[in-house]
Amino acid sequence: MRHNQDIGRAGEFLAAYILETFGVECHHVDRAGADLWCKVRGTLTYIEVKTSSGPRCSRFGRGTDFRYSFHTTRVKDAPWHCFVALDRRLLLMRPTAGLSKATHIPEAGFTEDAQRRSVEEFLANPIVGE
Repeated sequence: MRHNQDIGRAGEFLAAYILETFGVECHHVDRAGADLWCKVRGTLTYIEVKTSSGPRCSRFGRGTDFRYSFHTTRVKDAPWHCFVALDRRLLLMRPTAGLSKATHIPEAGFTEDAQRRSVEEFLANPIVGE
């Protein structure tokens, strides 16, 4: 079993790679509050990356309710969170505002189409609230 820090680091580099394919200039940083510094149309923004190695059955599910779980309690500095499903090599972008202590995304939520839509939403408004 891989260490959580290794899984997180893999997710950060995968997120940077995927965002770069959408034309986003990304820089991996090792600082509290952000994992990636991204340049979108001349605007610098920060992204906190959260990674899950795979889905797990919901505690209340009946064996078919698989979802990815992410802890989002600590960092609220970055305007965007990037949730990475490492086993699927996909990500979803979400504005930090409105996230709760934990974020759960159904297994079926990670698709290439959902990834594209969430990145497009990020590209349209890289600094949420401005």
